[in-house]
Amino acid sequence: MVFVRSRRSTGLFAGAALGVMLVLAGSAGLLAAIHRLLAALVATMLALVSGAVLLRTLIRLRRWPTARLGFFRDRLVLVQGRTELQAQWELVETVTLADQGDWSAARWPEVRLTDRLTVRVQAGRRFSFRPATFGVEPAACRDLVLRLRDEPQLRDKLPEFDSILDLSSRPLHAGDLARPEL
Repeated sequence: MVFVRSRRSTGLFAGAALGVMLVLAGSAGLLAAIHRLLAALVATMLALVSGAVLLRTLIRLRRWPTARLGFFRDRLVLVQGRTELQAQWELVETVTLADQGDWSAARWPEVRLTDRLTVRVQAGRRFSFRPATFGVEPAACRDLVLRLRDEPQLRDKLPEFDSILDLSSRPLHAGDLARPEL
């Protein structure tokens, strides 16, 4: 399974901004034709504002993160930009949403949960990421990683990882904060 963040809501917002801009521009033209210049000026200014919102939204869509989170039979693969991290299921020690700040001074009642998932692998290496970047709820992502780590028969349902091409050739699960289940 490969998860990515959906662009649907931002695309819908861009379409709505385009529609508002066109309606306001048309209204400004109509008002100018019937010699209501002050109202035409106001409609033109509002059309310019909605055009700026549309431009900003299109820039955000263009810079959308190309992050992918892949669950495979033998490993967890995380790709964010040019960084690729892999963790074999047998090497995963802990998976937590707890704040990874100053643990020396932390006591049990003071543990703070965050939206960052931290995966610690053997040899003391760890990496963290925000599951929401991939369209996955943080708690559901933590639960899925722990289940896949602890249940080899569940991992048998997943495909084998061959190369980075697997992340681009597999069907994507795109959504706004989905709850992944097998």
